[in-house]
Parts: sequence; C-alpha cells; structure tokens
Amino acid sequence: MDVAIIQMLVFLAILFLVTGIHAVIRKESETLSGTKPLVFRVFYNEIGMVGKMTGPWVDHAFPLQAVRVRNDLIAAALPLEVAEIRGLQGFAGALLGAVTCILTFIVSMNWAYALLSGVFFALLGWYYPVSWVARLATQRKDRMSKSMPYAIDLITVAMEAGQDFGAAVRNLVNDGPHGPLRDEFGVTLRQVELGKSRIEALKSMSDRIQLDEFRSLVTSVIQSSEMGASISATLKIQAEEIRRRRFQRAERQAARAPSLMLIPTALFILPSVFIIIFVPIMIRAMNSGMGKYFNQ
Repeated sequence: MDVAIIQMLVFLAILFLVTGIHAVIRKESETLSGTKPLVFRVFYNEIGMVGKMTGPWVDHAFPLQAVRVRNDLIAAALPLEVAEIRGLQGFAGALLGAVTCILTFIVSMNWAYALLSGVFFALLGWYYPVSWVARLATQRKDRMSKSMPYAIDLITVAMEAGQDFGAAVRNLVNDGPHGPLRDEFGVTLRQVELGKSRIEALKSMSDRIQLDEFRSLVTSVIQSSEMGASISATLKIQAEEIRRRRFQRAERQAARAPSLMLIPTALFILPSVFIIIFVPIMIRAMNSGMGKYFNQ
C-alpha cells in the first residue's frame, strides 16, 4: 500500500513538472517589439551557455534546419536568435532526460527503464523548441492570411475616397482591427517615414511575413506603380484572388479528411467492432462444448 502511494505521488510530481515546463515554454511574445518568452528570461545564462557550445555544431550538421528555424523566427516575430533556440534544445533535452531518468529509477528501481525513458524525454525536449517555433510561425501566418482580404479592402476603400497609398495604410494602422498584419503594416509605415521607399518597405514586409499571397500583392502593386495603372483596382483584384485561394485551400483540406480518417478508423474503430462482434461468438462457442478445440 505504501509503495502504491509513493508511486502515485511520484507520478503526480512528474505530471506537474512536465505540465509546468510545457506552460513555461508556451509563453510567447505578443508584439514585434515584445520581450523574450519567459523561459529565455528565467534560464538566460544556462540557455546562452548551451547555445554557444552546441549551436555552431548543430547548425553545421543540420544547415537546412537552421535556415528553417531562422525563417520561422522571423515569421513568428520572436525576438530570438537561432543560437538561443539551439541552447533551449540542449537545455530542455538535458533537463528532461535527467529528471525523467532519476524519477523512473525511483519508481521502478530498474536502470534499463530509467535510461530508456530518459533518452525518450531527452529527444522530446530536444525536438520541442523547433516544433514550437514552427507552430507559432504557422499560426501567425494563418492569422495574417485570414485578415489580409479585409485589410486590403480597407486600403482600397480609403484610396477610392481620394487618399494615397501611404495615407490609406496609415488609416489601417490607426483604426484597423488588431492583429499581426496590422503590426506588420505599422513597421512598414515607420520604415517609409524613416526614408525607405515604399517598394523596398513592402518587399521587406513580404520577406518577414513569408506569405505567397502578399508576395503576389507586392508584385502587382509594383507593376501598377511602374505602368501608371490604378493601384486601388489592383488591390481589389488581389483581395478577390486571395479569397478565392483561401476557398480552394479549404476545399483541398476538406477533400483530405476521408483519407486522414482511415488511420484512426483502422487503428481504433475496426478493432473495437471486431471485438464486439467476435468475442460473444467465441464465448458461446467455448460454453457450448467447443472449448476443447481451442485448448489444443
């Protein structure tokens, strides 16, 4: 009885530890100029030291991943460097692996289980920061993609009312709906006010948010400016094109749903159906005197 209570308490301690670390890691920046996530402020020295030791080696071993992490950090608007992500990978992997190994050995008193669980959680801690940054970048790009048609419509209406492109963007930044796209337009507007050309600022914004829809929009605006065409008409066409692409993307995702349902159906639903159908048949067969055939 005492052993069961101790094991239960150890399990709860591990559960609370993993939940707490997960909550700390999920703490993220809210704006472009926001502070670093909480875990990087709490373990600043440890993450920096591990990043300096393992960062160059890991970037050299996985160059494509380093480029992807750098692009995801820009898209997620996180004030971090790739070396800091590498430091968090090493720190989280070492910490989770060591703690899990010790706690598993206390519960099971078996070094094999302890080492196996330690290696598993170490790999989990090593992989999670990269997936966390990628998830934040994907979520932020999805939010900007959803709000882009409405933002373009606001700019178009303001330009049709007689304002130029810069004034229309300023109205969007001042009075538009809150979100990452509004923040990015605010950065672009400040760059223009500091002396950067409108085309260069829009290209920089396109490189930051990394959306194909916005790259197409910037290309169309540049071509309209060079040819002397109406920018408001171009923006209206681009807004409709973005809505059409979103609708087609939703249709493709809906078409993939049946194929994605095959895996959980085959793994969980079909075995349950077979158990429900065949187990009563087997029980009746064994009770009817056919059990001796199953025992042979």
